[in-house]
Amino acid sequence: MPRFSLQKLVRDNIVAQQTREGALPTYRTLSGSELAEALVAKLVEEAREIPIDDANEAAKEIADVQQVLDDLKRILHISNETVAAAQEAKLAKNGGFQKGHYIESVDITDEDNFWTGYYRKEPAKYPEL
Repeated sequence: MPRFSLQKLVRDNIVAQQTREGALPTYRTLSGSELAEALVAKLVEEAREIPIDDANEAAKEIADVQQVLDDLKRILHISNETVAAAQEAKLAKNGGFQKGHYIESVDITDEDNFWTGYYRKEPAKYPEL
């Protein structure tokens, strides 16, 4: 059974989605200064994922951050409307970050599970334990 180390703050609905799909996430709920620190780390993580060659994908990452730098938007020629649309879609599907779910690792019971392929695409980011 594959197991991946995440050590990151995730959107509110991710734990429930993984559980519904047969994965077994190990997580804890952050609050206070610990949640604030995780949010700063999340901001840095998402900012590093903003592609400069694909405005639609950049809009999705900027929606994750929710705190967009005006200069970056101007350079990438991304409107506030594009960012707002992506943010609304992600909020509806995966939730926000208010619950503070931080997945430490996830055991996936099915090799063909969506999450197995997702994590294996980036082994440096999600090492298999």
